[in-house]
Amino acid sequence: MEKDVEREHNAEAPPNAYERVLAEDRRVIREALRTSRGGAHVGLVLTALVLGAVGYFEGPKWPLIIGGVFAVWFALALAVVRSRGGRGWKAIERAYIATFGWAEWL
Repeated sequence: MEKDVEREHNAEAPPNAYERVLAEDRRVIREALRTSRGGAHVGLVLTALVLGAVGYFEGPKWPLIIGGVFAVWFALALAVVRSRGGRGWKAIERAYIATFGWAEWL
C-alpha cells in the first residue's frame, strides 16, 4: 500500500508493466472502434438501400419508422455533441459519424 501512495506522489515515475499493458489495450480498442466519414457514407448508403428494399416489398410503414429512428438518433447525437462544445459543421459531422459510422465495422 505504501508503494501506491509513493507512486501517486511521484508523477515522474515510469509506469509499471501492468499500466503499460492497460495503456496498450486501451490504444488497441480505440483503434478498433475508430470510424471515419467514409465509413459513415457507406452506412448512409446501406441504410437507404435497405430502407428502399423494405419499402418496395413491405410498403412505406417500416421504412418510415426505421428512418425516424435514425433521425432521432442523429438529433440526439447532435445534441450531445453540441452540449460538449461542438459547433458548426464539425458538430454535424461528428453526429453523422455517430449515426452511420457503424458501417466501418462491416
